[in-house]
Amino acid sequence: MFDKLKNLKIPKRAVIFHLACWGGLLLFLLAIILPLYGSMTGLDREIGDVRRQVDEQKNLLPLYQALKAKGRNVAPSVLPTPDRGKLSRDLIGTVPAMFRRIGQNAGIESFSVSPDVNSLAGNSPFLLVRVAAQGDFQNFRRYLIGLGELPYLDRIEEIEIRQNPDIMEFRVTVRLFLG
Repeated sequence: MFDKLKNLKIPKRAVIFHLACWGGLLLFLLAIILPLYGSMTGLDREIGDVRRQVDEQKNLLPLYQALKAKGRNVAPSVLPTPDRGKLSRDLIGTVPAMFRRIGQNAGIESFSVSPDVNSLAGNSPFLLVRVAAQGDFQNFRRYLIGLGELPYLDRIEEIEIRQNPDIMEFRVTVRLFLG
């Protein structure tokens, strides 16, 4: 068979020209067409992902609108911000009863309310009060809001929460302004 090809008198230049053209075509295919095809399949994949996201958002739109409308209807809970004042030194004796009343309103039992006598020495402008109470954690939140309603509350110094087997115990140290 090779003998027959040898007998064909194909010019050497024509063979080189044809091989160069086929090589250029192959090089064009490998260098340009295949990378473009790969990027095209990547774009098709991204288009499919975006279509799925759009369909998902279309399905979730009614739920989003319902939650948005429900969120507008809920009245925001506003914490109390009373005008600041000072507790008269004559009324220090009423502090334990006041803290017990705040506890009763919140559903928490205050079993120990003790003003710190050391904080009264030297005309200190503050009175530290240590409160020990027990009750439910949700009621403790209402108790703290009740403390925030006091006009002479400077800050809550310390909060300690202990979980006992039957009930939660709360210990709070509060600093009050004195006048």
